[in-house]
Amino acid sequence: MAHEVGPNMQVSVHYKLRDARGNLLEDTEDPEGDGPVKFIVGMSMVLPGLEKGLEGAFAGDVINLVVAPEDGYGTRDETDVFDVDRTEFPDPDAVEVGGEYTAEGDDGTTLTMQILEVHDDHVKVDANHPLAGLTLNYQVRVLDVHPASEEELVLAQAELAEHRAPIGEVS
Repeated sequence: MAHEVGPNMQVSVHYKLRDARGNLLEDTEDPEGDGPVKFIVGMSMVLPGLEKGLEGAFAGDVINLVVAPEDGYGTRDETDVFDVDRTEFPDPDAVEVGGEYTAEGDDGTTLTMQILEVHDDHVKVDANHPLAGLTLNYQVRVLDVHPASEEELVLAQAELAEHRAPIGEVS
């Protein structure tokens, strides 16, 4: 019996992710990549727009989805662009434009910051996700859909507790 993508279903997909200009951002079929993406619908494991766009699909379907920023990585927040004292970095002399650093936010979450500018005493960083504000174009091939087992649910909950970052997020 064929199962369709819906709540509590374990779904396995391959996808190609492109920006609005058609530039390839991620391809899960790339031999150097992590392979197919697996998630359980309804557990916030993938971007809301990706999950919503796959509802009702079956294994073998190929779906093209356009995900607006609000259903993807959100809109850019200019308050997430700020200055940090250069001495706050582990190796202040090694800080360079384009570098990425992670820090723990006030609420305990991990914050990834990209270096925009380096000055003598401070560094301008951007803590927005690199894809924030972008419309994303996914071409998704559904590989498998089946009811999530108890073991799959437990593993997914453990993974979510550990990472708290949706799958499908380009790093």
